[in-house]
Amino acid sequence: MKNVSYAKRGYQYVKNYGVVRLHRKVQERLYRNSLEKGYQDWMVRCRPAGSEKELQRSHHFDQNPCISIVVPVYRTPEKFLREMIESVLSQTYSNLELCIADGSGEDCTAETVIRSYMGRDSRIRYSRLPENLGIAGNTNAALSLASGEYVAVLDHDDLLEEHALFEVVKWLSKHPQTDLLYTDEDKVSFDSSVYFQPHFKPDFNPDLLRSNNYICHLLVVKKTLAEDAGMYRQEYDGAQDYDFILRCTERAVRIGHIPKVLYHWRCHEASTAANPESKRYAYEAGKRAVEDHLKRQGVAGKVEDMENPGFYRVIYPVSGLPKVSIIVLDMPGLPVLKRFMKAVGQNRTYGNLEVLVLLNESQKNKLILNFIKEHRQTPIKVVYCTSACNKFVTFSRLAEKLDSEYFLFLESRIEQMDRGWMESFLGNAQRRSAGAVGGRIYDSGRKLRYGAKILGLNGPAGDAFAGLLKGYTGYFHKASLQQNYHAVSGKAMMVSKAHFLEVGGFSEDVEDRLKDVDLCLKLENLGLWNIYEPGIVLTERKRVRRKKTFRRAVAFEKKWKELLQEPDGYYNCNLSLEDTDCRIQEFR
Repeated sequence: MKNVSYAKRGYQYVKNYGVVRLHRKVQERLYRNSLEKGYQDWMVRCRPAGSEKELQRSHHFDQNPCISIVVPVYRTPEKFLREMIESVLSQTYSNLELCIADGSGEDCTAETVIRSYMGRDSRIRYSRLPENLGIAGNTNAALSLASGEYVAVLDHDDLLEEHALFEVVKWLSKHPQTDLLYTDEDKVSFDSSVYFQPHFKPDFNPDLLRSNNYICHLLVVKKTLAEDAGMYRQEYDGAQDYDFILRCTERAVRIGHIPKVLYHWRCHEASTAANPESKRYAYEAGKRAVEDHLKRQGVAGKVEDMENPGFYRVIYPVSGLPKVSIIVLDMPGLPVLKRFMKAVGQNRTYGNLEVLVLLNESQKNKLILNFIKEHRQTPIKVVYCTSACNKFVTFSRLAEKLDSEYFLFLESRIEQMDRGWMESFLGNAQRRSAGAVGGRIYDSGRKLRYGAKILGLNGPAGDAFAGLLKGYTGYFHKASLQQNYHAVSGKAMMVSKAHFLEVGGFSEDVEDRLKDVDLCLKLENLGLWNIYEPGIVLTERKRVRRKKTFRRAVAFEKKWKELLQEPDGYYNCNLSLEDTDCRIQEFR
């Protein structure tokens, strides 16, 4: 039966996207499975021991808020219903209530089971609805039963870890301003015997949330925030949780994330977890939820479906015709300049730009100057650096004199740019909250070289997903999704002139190889978001690469010591900092 289901899904995927993409998808899933082999043992080892659970049961926090677990029920199989209820009632944190709204209609199975538990535990609040109100309506009915300060929504066939609410209240006691909190999650098999596909999430990431409902489960929200946000909306059934989360994050004072797997999402043939194609209507509702979110935020943007169901890309339009200076800091000579200018000219759809090439005094020659004079389609300017300072310092001192509004730093060996690359850079860079905007660069061997940066990855900062083959999307498709990071690579990075000058340009006091990361961190300190835009795809000429060796960056590490002491919140502390494929840290 399972093989028939896989065959149907495979046929549908081939029909929509072709055999090659299906092959890549299968290969990537198999590789991911190999990385996660042994996950269940890892997850079980992470559980608190029995003695620790007993300590949790007797622990008293300074504040012991009541947590209302809200469950909409509709003809839930008895086995799943009992397991769900028991996972709640067995919590090591006891100040909870289980609020169930039952829309099963004439089917009384769920009511019989629930009332049997009510006779043993007074923390259950139950309402038998006169009819099925749909997932949003049933959830709102369950929410109306809640009297707790915080509410957490649990699907009727899913499971909580026994210490889930203890971890939630522990977080809230340390961060009392938090009014929205979420955890990591995984999937559990139909028979509850196997845990798999852990989703280790980043801390709050607004651009990633516009790409996909990565927050999902377990979600804990202050009840007043849920009410202010307008509860669940029936017109978004199928993506009602996505719509709800977007509205809550717009109003939240503080959003927290617990990087522990505390929620298990039941996986069976009818569930979205097992078969993403089973709820096509849900993905349309998700798209509308993002569109409405953008409107509420006053942000112009077109939401497009991506290849994988439930994932979206926002196209931000360019306003006006601002001038852009393309800055090339590493031009080795005329042949490379010729290829670079050819790449800039190909697929060019934006006109108001210039190219600024920085050269050392020793590179001064007539061939380059003659090429520039003959090349009239795109203005090219050359700046020669004095021996007293390097190119980063030279440009920082020059920046204020330029009449452009945006600076685009590009690697000189780029020889191919996809159509619309400049508009993608600009559309994002013009957003009110934008700091630096980075694209992704592949080499001519189709391997990802540069894009987003992860603090602590293979040194002070490394390139996320480096080595991933073109066409592959990485862990939970994150290599292909718009999202925020602490930093993006200076090999393909745009920043507004105003912000560049406000932070003082490139810092002289950090190592050259980390000046891009340092610039991004300074922009972040202004309250701006650095944006990874994988829709910008560039290709560089492949070259012989020396084996990388670990090098300390003393000045950079000293300057950002406090930040580097903490795990990178845009990554996840459970993932390896020695590999770029998001394998679990303890796996060897």
